Amino acid sequence: MNPRPADLEIASTLWDYLRLEQPVKPADWILVFGGHDLGVARRAAELYHDGVAKRVLVSGGALNVPDGSNATTEAEAIAEVLIDSGIPEHGLAIERLASNTSENFWLSAELLRDLGEDPQAFLVVQKPYAERRTLATARRRWPNKDVRLTSEHVSFADYLAGPIPTQRILSMLAGEVIRLENYAHSGLIEIDEPVPIEHVQAARHLRDAGFDRRAETATPVAVLSLNSRSSM
Repeated sequence: MNPRPADLEIASTLWDYLRLEQPVKPADWILVFGGHDLGVARRAAELYHDGVAKRVLVSGGALNVPDGSNATTEAEAIAEVLIDSGIPEHGLAIERLASNTSENFWLSAELLRDLGEDPQAFLVVQKPYAERRTLATARRRWPNKDVRLTSEHVSFADYLAGPIPTQRILSMLAGEVIRLENYAHSGLIEIDEPVPIEHVQAARHLRDAGFDRRAETATPVAVLSLNSRSSM
């Protein structure tokens, strides 16, 4: 399906809303959350080499291994890029089971405890459009930690011109906004203000136009992830 100009205009508005563009500050650990987009690996490598943190934890299971990678998990695919960039293996910790953002936080906390680490400040590297929901998840999962978000520096136009299909990108944007509203209402996440109704309507427009691959409601798995597991 080829999006209409009006669809792209709506998607651009959602892109701007979902990104936070927080200033980067030094952290104890860089956390890289997995998925289909290896832009998180490039951004994490840049931050590491800039001296933002000395340790990197990569979290992600087998659900959305990036296209073209021979790795069996998202985390391993990202770790390969980080190592190729010059990050030493002893500077990496790898969590290979998480299947959603709540599990990224929970299982990362478990791994850090196993390593005898109790860091207080984190810089999480996410996909650009997942920043807002990830920070809202952090408020719920790690309320006593200093968590900031960052992502690859890329414009919406350049992201569309990249390797990820446009239909998938628009579906992800619609799904992010719909999830943000649904998860906030269910208590899965803690947002600082309600999702503006115009953005919810825009996301539903994209979903109803056929960009619905990710535009579903909260799942029982996500609810279970929150209710059955401890915070850090």
